[in-house]
Amino acid sequence: MKIQASMNEGTATLIVTTVSSTSRLVVEGAQYLADDLEQFLTDPNAKDVERHYRIVPDDKGVSVQTAQGGFTLPWRHIMTTVNGLRA
Repeated sequence: MKIQASMNEGTATLIVTTVSSTSRLVVEGAQYLADDLEQFLTDPNAKDVERHYRIVPDDKGVSVQTAQGGFTLPWRHIMTTVNGLRA
């Protein structure tokens, strides 16, 4: 699995590539997305995030949802995503 994340003028693009598929998620109004994702690593009791997007933790990682779709970011890939968004 490979995670790519980028930010452009408040819009995040997350791309998850596995052996058999690639998923792309555009997140509007994502200026706080990196901070919101990182909080789940530092605070195990963090509450779900409700903004222009929704982030919900589970045993596998965090589910990032928008009106257009969503996917789960595994725990081990959250900092990769955060670093990509902040680059």
